[in-house]
Amino acid sequence: MEHVDDLTRQKIREWQMRRLDIKDQMAANPERVLELSQVLDQMEEEHERILEEATSPVAMKADAVALELQVSARSVRDLRKLLELALHELDGVLDAPQAGVSYPGDMAGSLGAYRFELVVGQAAESDKP
Repeated sequence: MEHVDDLTRQKIREWQMRRLDIKDQMAANPERVLELSQVLDQMEEEHERILEEATSPVAMKADAVALELQVSARSVRDLRKLLELALHELDGVLDAPQAGVSYPGDMAGSLGAYRFELVVGQAAESDKP
């Protein structure tokens, strides 16, 4: 693994710290060795996933999220309120977005108007030659 991004390095460091903690627990609590060795086995699978994500550009792009937002308002105060409303509308989607789905939204009224489109996981497809 020649080049690893900062996020992957951080994930690996955290994984290593948790692994060392579990090994310390095993040494301090011999009666829990079987239980903790199962946790270590699961951690090995987690480590493989971390490395796989780091070396697979498709896996990294599959989680891509893009947001296009257009807002027009009569004043800065109205603009802030419209941004709040748009964020409120987006908030529910951001909790559990589905890959390959586009979430459009819009509103128009006395404050002005906004229109957005949240695209999840399709950036990888559009990046392909």
